[in-house]
Amino acid sequence: MLSILLGLFTASTGCQGDKYYLGADARVSFSQDTLFFDTVFTSIGSASQALRIINDSPGRILLEDVTLEDGDGSEYRINIDGIPGPSAGGLVLEEGDSIYVFVEVTVDPEDVNLPFVVKDRIRVTVNGFSQYAELLAWGQDAFFHGAPGGLSTLPCNDIWTAQRPHVIYGVVGVAPDCQLTIEAGSAVHVHAGGGIYVDRGILEVNGELGQEVTFEGDRLEPEYADIPGQWGIQVDTLIQTEFGVAQASILGGGIWLYGSPGSTMRHAILRNGTIGLQVDTTGIQGGAALNMENCIIHNMSGIGLLAQGAHVDGTNLLMYDCAQACAALTIGGRYRFTHSTFANYWSDGTRSTPTVLINDHYEDAAGNLQIRPLVESQFLNCIMWGNNAGLQDFDELVVDLEGNDNDLLVRGCAVEMDDFGMADWIEESSLDVAPPFADVFNRDFHLISGNSQWNGLGIPAGLPFLSTDLDGLPRVVGSAPDKGCYERQ
Repeated sequence: MLSILLGLFTASTGCQGDKYYLGADARVSFSQDTLFFDTVFTSIGSASQALRIINDSPGRILLEDVTLEDGDGSEYRINIDGIPGPSAGGLVLEEGDSIYVFVEVTVDPEDVNLPFVVKDRIRVTVNGFSQYAELLAWGQDAFFHGAPGGLSTLPCNDIWTAQRPHVIYGVVGVAPDCQLTIEAGSAVHVHAGGGIYVDRGILEVNGELGQEVTFEGDRLEPEYADIPGQWGIQVDTLIQTEFGVAQASILGGGIWLYGSPGSTMRHAILRNGTIGLQVDTTGIQGGAALNMENCIIHNMSGIGLLAQGAHVDGTNLLMYDCAQACAALTIGGRYRFTHSTFANYWSDGTRSTPTVLINDHYEDAAGNLQIRPLVESQFLNCIMWGNNAGLQDFDELVVDLEGNDNDLLVRGCAVEMDDFGMADWIEESSLDVAPPFADVFNRDFHLISGNSQWNGLGIPAGLPFLSTDLDGLPRVVGSAPDKGCYERQ
């Protein structure tokens, strides 16, 4: 239960009768745009803060309405100048004067009916125009990281345990040469626009079978269970256009690795975001910037895995249902995937991108083509399929290389690709034969046919491989383990 005591006092008074400034440009400002209660309660407790409403208009104004936007349905209760109720009006504010707003919040962290982040807004209306001050408080019991607006740097070599859920508000950063370790069974909930940014540091996600580390949004209501786009880094910036300066939003991965010397994700599940995972630039000394094992990425409103000039190794991966690509491996790099299923059956609108995209170039600001080499990239015993397989617009695997393709090998895979021409980078793979998935409607991507066509090939030494599949069941070790992330038993 939350309670707020809100008192209003005029800083000074004047004697100007009942005349008010009625211009459409009448405005107030707030001493703080957001009242943020970052106290983490372990038992019922209270905290208080204050803000000022300031008259920025050229004359006396009448505050027609000062209210909680959610009204009687709000989690908050207010008392305005000694009068209980969700709103007050008829308050006079002289030019340049201000009103103090005192806010007290009481939180019961054991109340599971509370969200992780309890929000409302104070609405102030002058001459029919409304302005808002945000109210934010931590809700039910959890570990909270970050703060509204901007980037918050985590302690170096921080460790997140599974003792309580972890809630991210805004963007939390791992500094260069530091590491964030997330232990098995941890649940990470990210508020809209937020995520984890690793800047030349290391992310170590140590999930285990049955104790996966989950990353998803912070809305717990049942109606949000399958809604994509709920989290992922969003940075608002100003850009110059032919029509002048405009505001634009830059979207990044909900987990964004930049220049990591060697991060690891084991038994992790990422769901309902914008771009699930983004990896930029390479690892060091020939190693991968990111090594992935037994991970699932699904239901992204953008891309599942976005890599840009990166080195990524992965095995036993399942990526499905993304509005764009399940995996976009771009601007060159090195990508080595074995026994992974990329299955895009996105149904929320039309998809105009392939399930897997590979390219080695970009266009710079001057319109010049810049090529970044693709090196030592291999896909062995993978499945790349989707619900656009019957269309002629594009294949579910698109390879767009301007440079040398000698370092790309797709071998022992099941691929939807009509127009492969004389491509010598694809070998011993089944083309345009739908995989016998158990139940696409319920997103069960186990293979149910006993046909040897779905046998894969032996994995050469040095490539990522595990002796168990995504279910933790044994693989055939040797010449014919199955294609995809699941082994037929």
